[in-house]
Amino acid sequence: ISLGIKIEDFTQIPEVNALLHHFSDCIVSRLGLPYEKRNIRLIHVVMDTLPADVERLVEELNAIKGVTAQVMFF
Repeated sequence: ISLGIKIEDFTQIPEVNALLHHFSDCIVSRLGLPYEKRNIRLIHVVMDTLPADVERLVEELNAIKGVTAQVMFF
């Protein structure tokens, strides 16, 4: 399961990192991409867990101001 995260409010980065750390036992790979041209940060996460766990993470991320998360199931 692949997850994309867009951060537009950089003050929320510590909260995003804390949340990802909470789910770290399910995370296989994580890649952070600063996109200076658009003044955003992107994070790509690959997870090995149940879809319900990923959906819970997405809901929690989307509840953070200035953060958007979307999931792709393969």
